[in-house]
Amino acid sequence: MTISFRIVRIPKGRGKFREIYIASESDRIELRRLLPELHEIHERRNDAGVGYAFQKNRNCALMALQHIGRCYTLSMDLENFFESVTTRHVEDVLAINVIDWCFIDGRLRQGLPTSPVISNIAFLPFDRAIVSALKRLKIDAVYTRYADDLVFSYDDYSVGGKIQTLVRQVVEGGGFKVNERKTKIQSAQNGRIVVGGIALDNSGLYATRRTKKKIRAALHQENHSSVSGLNEWAKCKLPNAIFKTGADATPSHMGAK
Repeated sequence: MTISFRIVRIPKGRGKFREIYIASESDRIELRRLLPELHEIHERRNDAGVGYAFQKNRNCALMALQHIGRCYTLSMDLENFFESVTTRHVEDVLAINVIDWCFIDGRLRQGLPTSPVISNIAFLPFDRAIVSALKRLKIDAVYTRYADDLVFSYDDYSVGGKIQTLVRQVVEGGGFKVNERKTKIQSAQNGRIVVGGIALDNSGLYATRRTKKKIRAALHQENHSSVSGLNEWAKCKLPNAIFKTGADATPSHMGAK
């Protein structure tokens, strides 16, 4: 069973393009019907609890919050994240008919409504392996992930190289690849640290200079919809569920301590 789709190529700099797969309207409807089941599978298997993308009651602000109070952050990016997820990553988890619907030529494709949650499901074993390795090596660090963006925060500068080594071995053993060009270490001594597009220091979360620049540009262009969206992003709001009472409203988080 295959879906009908078209491909849109979006420039992303350096002469490269991002390919977005757009399913036909009827197929998009069918794919969306699979989302409740896929999210339930992810929730049931998500014992590491380090992911913050494509999940209810989680966002970039909540992810950034986990890293407040640490001296250093290490950010590592995975190349071609969606396309690196193949059927073999989920063949023991998802039904054959779901795989047939959601994969094109054996790989996840960016743009399909099911790809984000399936990418999370596929990476759960790697999240688990990274958390376990941090504990076994007694590395005191907090680990969070937003899709292909892996972030670690710690106080001992010397553990940065250890973390990079273990992450490379874990992910590359499973068919993923670290984008070395985007690997970055930030120090709180140099000012605010940026995690997931949000600035932070010991006092809290803030909009980045880049976000403020985008707001000024949108105001100049009188692009009111962009101004509204950017202003909302600049508030660095945590999910509403965080402020509800009851144990079920408290998000799980698991770092390596």
